[in-house]
Amino acid sequence: MKRLCWIFVAVIFCTSWGAVWGGELAEIVRGPVLGSPSPTSVAVWLQASVSRTIRVTAVEFDSPGAEIFSSWVPLRPEARLMATVVLEGLTPGTRYRYRVETADGTMWKHKNAVFRTPPEAGAPIRVTMAAGSGANHWAHFRTGIWSAIADSGPDLFLALGDTPYADALLWREDHLWNDARERYETLPSEESRQMLEDLGHQYRRRAADAIPLSYESFRETKNFDKMTRKSFWVATWDDHETGMDNGDRENPVLEQARDWFEAFTPNPSFGANGEGVYWTQQWGDIDIILLDDQSFRTPTTAALAHPETATLLGSGQFDWLVGQLTHSKAVFKIVVSGSPFNAFSRKEDAWVSYPAERERLMDAIARNRVNGVVLLSGDIHRSELFRLPWLEERGGYGLYELVASPLFQRARACGDVVPFREFCAGDPEKSILELFAWIEADTTLDDPLLKFQVRDHRGEVLLDRGLRASQLQWPAKSELGR
Repeated sequence: MKRLCWIFVAVIFCTSWGAVWGGELAEIVRGPVLGSPSPTSVAVWLQASVSRTIRVTAVEFDSPGAEIFSSWVPLRPEARLMATVVLEGLTPGTRYRYRVETADGTMWKHKNAVFRTPPEAGAPIRVTMAAGSGANHWAHFRTGIWSAIADSGPDLFLALGDTPYADALLWREDHLWNDARERYETLPSEESRQMLEDLGHQYRRRAADAIPLSYESFRETKNFDKMTRKSFWVATWDDHETGMDNGDRENPVLEQARDWFEAFTPNPSFGANGEGVYWTQQWGDIDIILLDDQSFRTPTTAALAHPETATLLGSGQFDWLVGQLTHSKAVFKIVVSGSPFNAFSRKEDAWVSYPAERERLMDAIARNRVNGVVLLSGDIHRSELFRLPWLEERGGYGLYELVASPLFQRARACGDVVPFREFCAGDPEKSILELFAWIEADTTLDDPLLKFQVRDHRGEVLLDRGLRASQLQWPAKSELGR
């Protein structure tokens, strides 16, 4: 009799979680997007077509037991019927199957709605990540890149910026306002000041609709949800999310853009004191430090005129970054910037225009003898690998930068051979390229391995490189005099 009872319970459970997987709740029109992975919690973003009160339910994948429930969260019209729901009480390093339930008894479920929580901070791990930037869905809506990434099955997707092009519907306002700013700075007058102010008001009125519409259309890109329902979306931004091409801290829609970025992005935190979007994602003994290269950036014209005082990060974020690197115990520390660090991007709105701040950062890494630093960036519509000499010049190790771009956008040419560049994938014909970075880390090895590739939407591997932790270490002080 007892055995029959257990069979009965198993049948009920399978009906609830197994056999019915593959259905759809019609009201969910965008998402789910997984985010904020921690050892004991995750977040799920979604958007519906009608008002509902929802919760997220999860159960262990490999040894199903008690269900875990989030709190009930309303989807309200004034919030565009979207919300980020936090699910707590999870077990570190465990696979879960999840679904979305409504208060009236309907549900969203899918056989591939599965995630794995990170292990405890500092634990040796094996983890896979995809990464990319530059997803112009206005130019190429039916991309194959999301399906290719989803089929690869990464634990995380690192969104490096320009995902989406939220300024695409603001091109006119952007150019009018920047032209007015230039006139005011060149010939300041009450008339030019008033023109700049009026165009700023016009810009903000237009952005109130244009920016969220851009996010919504981006989230409908072919197979985007195929990836985000099972891989965590770990994001920062670059200029196009801010509503201004090559933007800076004077951007009149920056605050609006940050609010929309926060509303559409299931990150656990956004900068500090209500400013910026920078944060750190931990996965075992790997730290992924995501920078904000927009909110505090000195305008390019002023930066080029006074490079010794120009800032890309702002003093608060710079100090935070140095603290993150200095105190981190992670084997690998992946520092993410939407704009390239190297001096050869052929773009002025990148670190090349802020050399003094970049030197201060290298000095801080050297002064604190920070091991395991690797740079990851995007933006420039081609993928590259650099081995930069900046830490070696200070007695340290070769500093690698992987530039992962574009996910889908018109490519730029690699151009002439440039110093320190070991790989480039671009196209002088400016065709649509669909590329992403693939990163694997295994810190369970005696000499931990960080492997990175560049792949296209067909799965072809264009670059395959591995780095050992021993290659990313400062020499012992006893070796310095040899």
